Amino acid sequence: MTGPALRLTGVAVRFGQTPGLHGLDLSVAPGERVVLLGASGSGKTTLLRAIAGLAPVAAGEIEIGGREVTGLPAESRDAVYLHQTPLLFPHLSVFENVAFPLRIRRTQELRVHEAVTRLLGSVRLGEFADRRPHTLSGGQRHRVALARAMAASPRVLLLDEPLAGLDPALRDEVRVTLLSLQAEYRPALVIVTHDLDDAAILGDRVGVLLDGGLAQLDTPERLFHHPVSLAVARFLGIANIVPGSVTGDRFSSAVGCLAVPAGFTPGPAVAVFGADALQLTPDGPIIGSVRDCRYAVDRTVVRVEVGGLLLEVGAQADQVPARDSQVTLRLELGRVTLFPGGTDV
Repeated sequence: MTGPALRLTGVAVRFGQTPGLHGLDLSVAPGERVVLLGASGSGKTTLLRAIAGLAPVAAGEIEIGGREVTGLPAESRDAVYLHQTPLLFPHLSVFENVAFPLRIRRTQELRVHEAVTRLLGSVRLGEFADRRPHTLSGGQRHRVALARAMAASPRVLLLDEPLAGLDPALRDEVRVTLLSLQAEYRPALVIVTHDLDDAAILGDRVGVLLDGGLAQLDTPERLFHHPVSLAVARFLGIANIVPGSVTGDRFSSAVGCLAVPAGFTPGPAVAVFGADALQLTPDGPIIGSVRDCRYAVDRTVVRVEVGGLLLEVGAQADQVPARDSQVTLRLELGRVTLFPGGTDV
C-alpha cells in the first residue's frame, strides 16, 4: 500500500459535554509512529476510541488503508485499540489470550500455533505460554496485551497512555517491547500520552493538541527545539521564556542581542529556548548569579538569575557551581525561537 494507513479529514469528537476536538486533519503512513500530546480532558482518548469505532464522530471522515470507515463498526475497521490497563482474559492461558484474535477469525490451528509462538518469542514470554494472567508481573501482562494486539495484524494500532502508571523499570521494559514489535510487524501506531519523555522516544512525529485542534505536528527534534507558538512552548514546558524587543534586525533582552529573521515585526518579542541551549562556560558573554540546582536521574539543571530573570541551564552533575556564585553563560543561537508580542500572548 502506497497511501496512508490512517487519514483523518475534518474530524470532530466531543469529550462529555465539552466541544473536544474539531477540524482535525491527520495522515499516518504505514509503519509510522505518531504520538499525540494533550492535557487531561483534551479529548485524546475519545479521539482514539472514535478512530477504533468505539465512540461517535461528530463530524469529518476517517479512512484506514484508503477505505472510508467512519460509519463502520469496530470489528470492520482493521484497527485495534489498546487500553492503558491490560485487559486480559483471566480464565485463559497466555497462549490462548494471544491466540484469541486468530480464533475469532477461524484461523487454521497450525497457523495459530506458529503465529502465537512467534509473538510470544518476540515479547520474550515463550516459557509463560501455559500461565494464567494473574501469575504474571505488570510488565509481563503489558507484553501479553501487545502480543495479542499484534496477533490481529491491524493496519493501525491505537495505544492509550500505554506506559501510564508503570514504575521506571517497567516503563523501559514495555517501551522496548513496543518498539521491537512495531519494527517487526509494522502497523501504523497512534499513541496518546501526556508524558513528554515518552513522546520524544516513541514518536517519529509528535503532535500537540491545544484549544481543540492540532497546534503542531513535527519531528520530536523540531517540536521541542522550535515550537511554532508561545502556547505550544508553554505546553511543552520549555524552560526559558525571555521578553525583549526587536529594533531593526536585532532582538535585545537580558541575554544580549540576537539577529532576527528578515521581515520580523519590530516591537515587543519573546525568545524561547530550553535549558540545554545554555551552557556554563568560563568566557561566556552572559553574566548571572546561581540561585539553586535541581537534580534528576537523567539531567541536572542550574537556575541562574540574569537581569532579574531566572533562567534554567543544563549542567554536568559534577560541575555544579556554588549557590550565589557568579557564572558566565553562552547561548546556542540556533536553538532560540523568537515570537512577536509579549509574554501574555
